[in-house]
Amino acid sequence: MNAGEIQKKHKEFVYKGFDYKTVGTDLKIWFNFSINPDLKFTTEIIIKNIEKSELKDIDNLVFHLGLIEMLNYWKLTCSPIIKIEAGNLDKQQITFLKRIIINGMGQYFYENKIDFRKPKFLEIIVNKNKPQFKPLEKKLNNKRVLVPIGGGKDAPVTLKMLDKQKKNIGSFVLNAIKPQKDIIRIARLKENIFIERKLDSKLFALNKKGLLNGHVPFSAFLSFLSILLAEIFDYGTIAFSWEKSADEGNVKYQGKWINHQWSKSSEFEKMMQNYAKKYLLKNIKIYSPLRKLSEIEIIKKFAGLKQYHPFFLSCNNAYKTKNASKRWCGKCAKCLFVFSALYAFVEKKDMIKIFGKNLFEDKKLVPLMEQLIGEKAFKPFECVGTISESKKIIKSCIEKERHNLPIVLKKISETIKR
Repeated sequence: MNAGEIQKKHKEFVYKGFDYKTVGTDLKIWFNFSINPDLKFTTEIIIKNIEKSELKDIDNLVFHLGLIEMLNYWKLTCSPIIKIEAGNLDKQQITFLKRIIINGMGQYFYENKIDFRKPKFLEIIVNKNKPQFKPLEKKLNNKRVLVPIGGGKDAPVTLKMLDKQKKNIGSFVLNAIKPQKDIIRIARLKENIFIERKLDSKLFALNKKGLLNGHVPFSAFLSFLSILLAEIFDYGTIAFSWEKSADEGNVKYQGKWINHQWSKSSEFEKMMQNYAKKYLLKNIKIYSPLRKLSEIEIIKKFAGLKQYHPFFLSCNNAYKTKNASKRWCGKCAKCLFVFSALYAFVEKKDMIKIFGKNLFEDKKLVPLMEQLIGEKAFKPFECVGTISESKKIIKSCIEKERHNLPIVLKKISETIKR
């Protein structure tokens, strides 16, 4: 079945409800969703090592986390009606949620050939019998800063910048694997929050059976999760590692720029901050210390943080494997971009230690590099720098080598000269 046929068969998606309770020192949260006529799903989230006394008035924050979690299941069918039985929203909140869906799932619409501009594409129905949640006015500790750790190059730069400002830094990690644990260990942070998230196994089975799949705005999920954590663990500030290059789109579709990194963009950051203060936690601050920095500026800073070089991992393919301690795949746009960016600032022998090989010697990567610099198709759907940044980076790499260019640099230098 194509997307249109799936939408006709599954017309209604329902956010049924949420629940939570403490089990020992853990907080367990459940979200229940359904897709008519007969599909049901449950997500479980476990937040480790909490104090029961810290759990006051979190219903609104848990409910909102479910609004973003539901997109993992809604994407199976792209149902034209989303019914939110779990709670109530006003018109501005519904508009906010639609903006996240339309902008944050642009890549999903593009790859599944879904017409998101058609009339009545999406209707969101809320439960008006439930009272609307009020934002919490709790005074949070403004000296404490919470930093999400993804395992890549950006978080260490954020941590270093905050450390220079003498901030009291804590971290949180979702489904922790070795690179994230290594970064936490090296940073020597005093408080680290660990969260486990278990998606319903039926989701993956239905993907294999032919229902829809695709990119969801993961950073939006992390934003709502971080606000819940800030309330529980008393953090007045949340510092993400979102850079300036996240504002550039990838490709135009139906007259709109599709941006793989939209939920890391300055547009999302501003709307998230405003929404959080109005509807969630009045005294929370959400921002990115990296917002004004280009990828080149960030990579320069990271090049000096040599203690992280043997451990960081930005390759999404490696994270998708069951053994996520696996290193760089060496085949994807993310690997090629990070390799290229670091190449100008790090010794070649050290680069090979990090990546396992010299990616510039793999001629199969030439078409991918041509995409990164805007010479072919469009910028890959990955968290990579702007086309302009990639051009500057590759020119720096060519200048560094000058003679005996490896095959990728040789081919790209010929392309640039044309």
